[in-house]
Amino acid sequence: MTERKQPKLSEKTAERLYKMIAEEHRYGAGSKLPNEYDLSVLLEVSRTTLREAISFLVAQQVLEIRRGLGTFVCQDLSDHAMDMTTLQSLHAKERARDLYEMRLIFEPAAVALAAVRASDEELEHIRQKAMEAEVLAANGGDWAAADQAFHLAIIRATHNEYMRRLYPIINEAVAEIMQMLNDCNQAEIQQVAQADNRLILEFLLQRDQDEARHAMSIHMKHLLNTVGTL
Repeated sequence: MTERKQPKLSEKTAERLYKMIAEEHRYGAGSKLPNEYDLSVLLEVSRTTLREAISFLVAQQVLEIRRGLGTFVCQDLSDHAMDMTTLQSLHAKERARDLYEMRLIFEPAAVALAAVRASDEELEHIRQKAMEAEVLAANGGDWAAADQAFHLAIIRATHNEYMRRLYPIINEAVAEIMQMLNDCNQAEIQQVAQADNRLILEFLLQRDQDEARHAMSIHMKHLLNTVGTL
């Protein structure tokens, strides 16, 4: 099993700042935090790292930024007591959104090329990868890896060298995102993807370029919407 990646420095900084507020009571509800320079020195981090940490806490309704005035602890902080494990899930959600936005630009065009350029043998290989993913999903296997293999088979069928070189980077990002999401999140993404993949495969086997492109676009939009609700 792949080990979960360690939290970023900004996440650790957000946790430290939250403890200073909620546990050490250095800054009470409604109070203003020190300026950015002083706080970054206090926490021994860069100002960029501090800004990322503050953005996490703003998203969790622990802090609020008042333009022209500074950063303040929320008045109703007690109503938003935060489990710090949410920091990693929040980061995963943001990374996943960026990833699927990029895939929305890239993969519909790729599947349209595959529908036109794939050999009969390559289409059969794509079909086999889709079936393998179905079996693993039904039996609790490593569906995520099989799903990546399905999409990689499509990319290879484009016969475009630069698309083939780019996709391993995308696969690595997908694997990282899936590791960061919890089991319920992964199950929801799997359910959405399995239904969409069947439709993508159907149009690929028909060599319907336009419908394959549309199906892949819908697939990525479904994933984007799913990520937005996790």
